[in-house]
Amino acid sequence: MTELLIIKSGSEYLRFTADGFELCSLSKASVFPLTQAAEAKARCREAVAAGETAQLMKLQITEGPYEE
Repeated sequence: MTELLIIKSGSEYLRFTADGFELCSLSKASVFPLTQAAEAKARCREAVAAGETAQLMKLQITEGPYEE
């Protein structure tokens, strides 16, 4: 299982760019490995300061065989 940190605001996610951030779908969101938790927390605080209802979330990814 892989664990990553992601920042969510309502039903959307945040993608961080050189100019700040934008709301997007999960597939385009910025993700952070657990070793970068301090940076993820700082980015979350940045979004909250800009008026977003941002929350730091842990994304857990598991893989298994595809079956039809």
